[in-house]
Amino acid sequence: MKYKVWLERARGSPLDIFIGFQPFKGASVKHAKSIMRLIMPHVSHWRSFRVDHVPKKISRLIFDRLRDVSAPMLEVLKVFGERHRRVFQGPTTTKCQLKPFVHGEASNLTELTVVGFPHDYFLNRFTSLQALQLTQFYFFGAGTIENVKSLQHILVSLPNLHTLHIDCDRPIMQNPRPSIPLVTLPPRICHPSLTELWIYLPKADHDAILSSLDLPRVRYFLTRMQVELALGLHLLPPLSQYHPFSSLVSLRLAGSHFGYALGGLTMGFGSVDRSSQMNLIHLEGALAGLPLLKALTFDQVHFEDGKWLRCLGMTCPRLHWLTFNQCGGCTLEQIRAIVEARRKRQGFDALVRLIIEQWPAGGFITIDQGADEWLKRSLIYEFAHTADGLTRESYLSAVEELKASRSLIGINPRSSRR
Repeated sequence: MKYKVWLERARGSPLDIFIGFQPFKGASVKHAKSIMRLIMPHVSHWRSFRVDHVPKKISRLIFDRLRDVSAPMLEVLKVFGERHRRVFQGPTTTKCQLKPFVHGEASNLTELTVVGFPHDYFLNRFTSLQALQLTQFYFFGAGTIENVKSLQHILVSLPNLHTLHIDCDRPIMQNPRPSIPLVTLPPRICHPSLTELWIYLPKADHDAILSSLDLPRVRYFLTRMQVELALGLHLLPPLSQYHPFSSLVSLRLAGSHFGYALGGLTMGFGSVDRSSQMNLIHLEGALAGLPLLKALTFDQVHFEDGKWLRCLGMTCPRLHWLTFNQCGGCTLEQIRAIVEARRKRQGFDALVRLIIEQWPAGGFITIDQGADEWLKRSLIYEFAHTADGLTRESYLSAVEELKASRSLIGINPRSSRR
């Protein structure tokens, strides 16, 4: 009766409707029918509609009632699948299709979240979406090529999209499948309006996806925890050839994970993969296509006596933050030379912040006192023995105000408005 009075008093004002799982612990179907009888007379005034972790049969009942109606004011639609019995696990998944507004309209829908349900109907029905989040069960096991095709299909179907979050909603395997040769990928596509892309998929999948896209307006790549996505060195050739991400303001490049020394280039507690290192020949060309880049992070990259550092003195004219995390094959004096070269280069911004993180022992960046003191006098210079990327202050956290979150699902309101 309370809700009924509130809805009557609303008198056509925009309504935000949220249906949680609490009413469905007992007579679920009975309560669902009562709720729908209560809210359906006001469907023309819904501004947002969210169904959160209710039983599958209740979701089906709710969305069956929406098949033949219109919601002309609806802007946001979010549906989260049934919560797993174990608290620490994500939503369960189902092949149950939800098909709202089949014979009606929701022409103003711009933001959609689908967790635990198939999404094909929604993409074909609502082609004006601007923000989309999918946490979909078959992304995980479909295979790299199929995942690339699925994401390309999403982008082709939604030309107005500016925010896309893709999440497999399962723990990423410690030993993921190997990356596939880039020549076997589907033809590249361009999406000119996408500005924000979050991906939480196995590394081979997200590397292949990024290799197949031209996204001229994307500003950064994130995982679901708002941590910057690391791009593998084998992505440097397409970055150098196509310059697909010309609006990036932050980039994180990651070398191979170290294992026990197997010969070749050794550093610290492991070895460097020579096949991965060979891609560094394309580093200068890749950075040349990033004129707006303000932050660059290297994770576990070997610079081979500093020869791959030199291009940092003549590319990325707007670069402000430079971070080396567990890197090697260079000296602090060589890094100091880059800082100085950028200051002397006309039209280049001076580096504002230099961060070096590495273990106390091992074949990492060689630190000498003279360069250390010069850097301390010349810019914000931080040297730390840490490996916790979640707590590291970065350009994205300090300037873009993206704070690392351990939330598994949900679109950050601040970042989705950018």
